[in-house]
Amino acid sequence: MKLIFGAGLAAAICLSAATAFAHSFLVDASPSAKDHVAASPKLVKLRFGGGVEPAYSSISILDSTGKLVVEGAKGQADKPRELTLDAPELAVGSYVVKFRVLSSDGHIVEGKYEFTVDPH
Repeated sequence: MKLIFGAGLAAAICLSAATAFAHSFLVDASPSAKDHVAASPKLVKLRFGGGVEPAYSSISILDSTGKLVVEGAKGQADKPRELTLDAPELAVGSYVVKFRVLSSDGHIVEGKYEFTVDPH
């Protein structure tokens, strides 16, 4: 009996540890960090390791001076780990993508990365 209880307790601890690490960290981006793209991207797409709540999440593009170019976020029910942002025509230069998302597990995850529009 003690062996069964101990095994059940160990399983419960492992499952709660797995849940604790299920926050929606960024796992893929397009354009990606340090990317040099030949043309202005039409869309910024971010994919996370867990589900996100689009209504409580945002993506921003800032220019090299830190000025906000565009902000927003769209999600799709059939892709709960993805957010997108329609991008305006971006001039040649460096840009920062900032994101702040509410994970399905209730945690807020923030981050940023840089990419460059460079037709050469």
